Amino acid sequence: METPCHVSRDEALIFERSRPGRTAYSLPPLDVPTVPLETWIEARFLRTDPVAGMPEVSEVDVIRHFTRLSRWNYAVDVGMYPLGSCTMKYNPKMNERVARLEGFALHHPLTPEELSQGSLEVLKMLEELLCEITGMAAGCLQPAAGAHGELTGLLLIRACLEARGDPRRKVLIPDSAHGTNPASAAICGYSVQTIPSNERGLIDLDALRRAADRDLAALMLTNPNTLGLFEEEIEEITRIVHEAGGLVYMDGANMNALVGIARPGEMGVDVLHLNIHKTFSTPHGGGGPGAGPVLVTAELEPFLPVPRIVRRADGRLALEEDRPRSIGRVRAFYGNFGVLVRGLSYILTMGPEGLREVAETAVLNANYIAYHLK
Repeated sequence: METPCHVSRDEALIFERSRPGRTAYSLPPLDVPTVPLETWIEARFLRTDPVAGMPEVSEVDVIRHFTRLSRWNYAVDVGMYPLGSCTMKYNPKMNERVARLEGFALHHPLTPEELSQGSLEVLKMLEELLCEITGMAAGCLQPAAGAHGELTGLLLIRACLEARGDPRRKVLIPDSAHGTNPASAAICGYSVQTIPSNERGLIDLDALRRAADRDLAALMLTNPNTLGLFEEEIEEITRIVHEAGGLVYMDGANMNALVGIARPGEMGVDVLHLNIHKTFSTPHGGGGPGAGPVLVTAELEPFLPVPRIVRRADGRLALEEDRPRSIGRVRAFYGNFGVLVRGLSYILTMGPEGLREVAETAVLNANYIAYHLK
């Protein structure tokens, strides 16, 4: 008897549906001579034990079982997806279709450069557009998500300070910053000092001045912060840190409120990570993987992870590994490519005016909710 498709009913395990001798395929008789596998494959690569314990089910059993389970999933197509404090929005289906084009979806990462020009162009174009949007000089698309971007950014800061001959040990983090910031700093070997907020929920400038000593490596801030407030004194904040010899790292978790309106590079930010899966339209959380590109100033560009995508004199793109000051790879291959394709599709679809409208609408919606929560 079929199990009704409803979340209040139990679905039997696929193993419980198993019946000895039942199969999900039917092959015609061979019309060529039988050849032992050992003729083509070395014996050491062949299984000697049976595949024990696997369910024996029919094709229709498999299809109906997993289709029923899939209809129990909760997704943005079913209802609101209220995930975390970060800026979230609906993900246009067109970006999904672009990412599923065969040339992108089936492109193997080990394909030679000369046969990968289209995919490399996607990555290069996205990096350049993200630099334009943020006001930064260069970037890396490798990090797999936001916290990975934080870690990469801090490794870049550490490499830069060591190259200056002035390694430092302390990272300042406001109590309004994104929650993963302290963990990323600790993993990089830094000690963490919290900077309190003032009565308005913004960074306390006096506390920052007292903490900005000669051991300061970086300030990690989120802007707008986790309270949803824009740091009005951002230029003074970056000036204080720079005068102490430190660098400013910005968590771009809430960049959705700034795109097309303000550029972190013009605020004095040295390193920034973005979340393609938050700001630039890619399924988030249970909906799929993320991407956390890191953007930097010209001073930090030599330390970016390899390989770097460069354009040769003949206009073709290449992957350059020879970067002696690079921190090395931070991920296999070149990042979560399918996520990056979606991000580029979104940016090109929206255009400058559309991205600004997104930010204005996001801020309006946040203020609308804040008003009704009073």
